Amino acid sequence: MANRPTRTRITNELGNPQTLPDDIGQFEVMPGGPGTIFLGLGPRPGNLLKLFPDIKVARFVESPDMERQTDQWDNTVPAGFTRMEPDEFSAEIAAKSTIIRYRPNLKAFPTFWGPLVGRTALGKIPPAIKSKTVWLPLGEDDLLGKELTLAFKAKGYEVRSVDREILERSPGTELPELLRQETPELFFSVNFKGLDPFGLGYNILREAGVKVAIWLVDNPFNLLTSVKSGYWKDAKLFVTDHSLISPLIETGAKWVTHLPLAACPELFGKGGKLPAHAHGIEDKLVFVGRSKFPKKDNFFAGLTVPTDQLDLIHDDAKNTRFDFFWWRDQLNISPLWPGNKVREIGMGAEFAGQSWKKKALETAGPIVLFGDGGWKGIGQADLRSVVDYYAHLPAVYRTASICLNISGMQLPAGLTQRHFDVWCAGGFLITDANPGLKIFQDELTGPISFSNPGEIPELFTRFQQETDEKSDLCKAWQELILRDHTYHNRATTVLETLGL
Repeated sequence: MANRPTRTRITNELGNPQTLPDDIGQFEVMPGGPGTIFLGLGPRPGNLLKLFPDIKVARFVESPDMERQTDQWDNTVPAGFTRMEPDEFSAEIAAKSTIIRYRPNLKAFPTFWGPLVGRTALGKIPPAIKSKTVWLPLGEDDLLGKELTLAFKAKGYEVRSVDREILERSPGTELPELLRQETPELFFSVNFKGLDPFGLGYNILREAGVKVAIWLVDNPFNLLTSVKSGYWKDAKLFVTDHSLISPLIETGAKWVTHLPLAACPELFGKGGKLPAHAHGIEDKLVFVGRSKFPKKDNFFAGLTVPTDQLDLIHDDAKNTRFDFFWWRDQLNISPLWPGNKVREIGMGAEFAGQSWKKKALETAGPIVLFGDGGWKGIGQADLRSVVDYYAHLPAVYRTASICLNISGMQLPAGLTQRHFDVWCAGGFLITDANPGLKIFQDELTGPISFSNPGEIPELFTRFQQETDEKSDLCKAWQELILRDHTYHNRATTVLETLGL
């Protein structure tokens, strides 16, 4: 049996060991002009004369991390190969040259190689002239697609829905082709959708002159577990929870801005039709929500809540907010990126959030609950099947006597869609005293919020009937939401902040 080849092992950008093969199949050749440029020579540069016997003279760019971790690397570079600084390599030079790229580099050191590979892709397929367009990489059923489309169109932009899965899977081939047809002013990603883990798509867009913004609607650190490159640190980040701005900056982010959720008057102002199973809620307290987020079990696979913290939550009598920050301090996990250790914090916050919701629902008294089977056995809940977000929910909010909001613990100060949608639809909301409510006036939040779930029945009794106080609050809230907190407002913030 032939001996298997010995392969070089290095530590990659994320601090993980990685093997670097150097056979001919690891090099991608992109024909161009007569001059040859290697983007990475691989772990054994001397082998290139055997792999490419016709190439005696070439220029090359190499990652400092590769050189530093490979013994005698400098001494094995072929005599006819001349070093080229990264800043010298442009899309124009790529277009006029034959490029040979060492493939494993992009996964080993993506922050260094991403911009160079992006310039290569654009040099081979030049982009179109920029148009006043926004690209939204969202799937057919993704929430916020309709809201953002309406909002950006109202600002005078054409909006294109681009296939997020294709862009995430094959950015190096798909994006240049799309950019050849149209170059947008803005690529607006929600939760990194449409962006591959190694940042190639991000770099292709940036090199094409496209503004790229990422709106982190969910907890950023849970989302970052899927990101395998430091490109996100240079990206324009928007977060729904202002309390996570400092931790992101401490982890390396250079640009973060608060952008809360909002309401969509076109969809929630007068929309929706009450489904048959929602009849009879005119004098009821209503809660609408799922018992867990999609694919939760996969995301937290193999993780359990530590016994010490579990006991603290079960024995808590002070209604402590066992949120993401509480778990971070308890588990003493640092840094929050790279790696998956942060999911242990997320697991704890998710468990605490569910405990908080169940406690509130069980204390609320009689309540109509629209949701999934995970809510079975909750207190005095009249559990009914789910309602469609766009087709039914506005009418449910409008018809119910009072709607209840209970916040999770993943976002310590993050508001939910209920904080905006209920008022927009003409309904009335009572909510736990989430720190994120500080974006609203105290005189509006004070009467409708609770810190102790035991206050819910009292609030329901106070506002169940159509009194002047309730009517005045409802009117004031609706006016505020429609004036300052719609997706039109958020689109304005995004465009102005990015200088568009």
